[in-house]
Amino acid sequence: MKEAIVELWGAIACGIVALFVLYFAGKKGFFQLPKIEVKYGPLRLWHVLIAFAIYFGVAILTGPLIIGFLQNIAPFGFNPKNGIALSTWANLLVSLLMAFSLILLCKCLPSLTNKTIWDRKTTPVAAKQDLGMGALAWVISFPLVLSVSQFLDVFVYEVFHVIQLPDQIAVAFLKRAFEQPFYFILSTFSIVVLAPFIEELIFRGFLQSYARQLLGVKGGIALSSLAFSFFHFSPEQGLGNIPIIGSLFVLALFLGFLYERQRSLLAPISLHACFNAISILNLYFTGGGACTLFTRLFLS
Repeated sequence: MKEAIVELWGAIACGIVALFVLYFAGKKGFFQLPKIEVKYGPLRLWHVLIAFAIYFGVAILTGPLIIGFLQNIAPFGFNPKNGIALSTWANLLVSLLMAFSLILLCKCLPSLTNKTIWDRKTTPVAAKQDLGMGALAWVISFPLVLSVSQFLDVFVYEVFHVIQLPDQIAVAFLKRAFEQPFYFILSTFSIVVLAPFIEELIFRGFLQSYARQLLGVKGGIALSSLAFSFFHFSPEQGLGNIPIIGSLFVLALFLGFLYERQRSLLAPISLHACFNAISILNLYFTGGGACTLFTRLFLS
């Protein structure tokens, strides 16, 4: 009961911070979309289906093959009996193959369709702006995402009387990798660099761009956000799926909005990377309880 109260106060504290940050960001014009919509080449449904087929095909078909390959060659002193090492190398190689395959798909598309996905030509100045806007969007979105997550944790406790929720699969894996620095670094690279690139290219670049043609900007953001959040559902997470999906939906709304605001895929990739990087730091230094820790310090 005491833990639930701490969680609730943490959610309220983060929620208050989120309201102030969102209000200030709104006053500064952060939530204004470009008035003129730029249209390039059309994106077809089969483009989107191929992108998802690449993701699931690589994960399902090549994943076991890569694991078997690693168990036989043992690269860089790799011990096949080390579960962390095996999972880390397999995830890294699968992610690299996914990224390469998706880039190849983009190269095969007509130039105007490819421009629709990436939106604007990235110059060094524009890229710097998009990276900076991604970092700024993290500052604006993170208090709200954290507050929603904490509120949903309390909801699960009150409704289902579950005190300890299962960790997200990636979180549970990272906790086990803390004691093996080399594999922790490789895992961090996959989570901070490869995962944002792959997921933003699929969900914002392909899915949202296609949905925007049918449903408009707001409809495209909503559909891609729903798909992105439920994409992270896992039976192993049990009731933990509720706060995970809920908070990721809020984050995805910001990712989708930022994609439309900046007209560049680099901006949501930057936000996604910042979110994952700070989450890893939060997990490493506070065990994932930054909001709860803040409340304990405040109440002590």
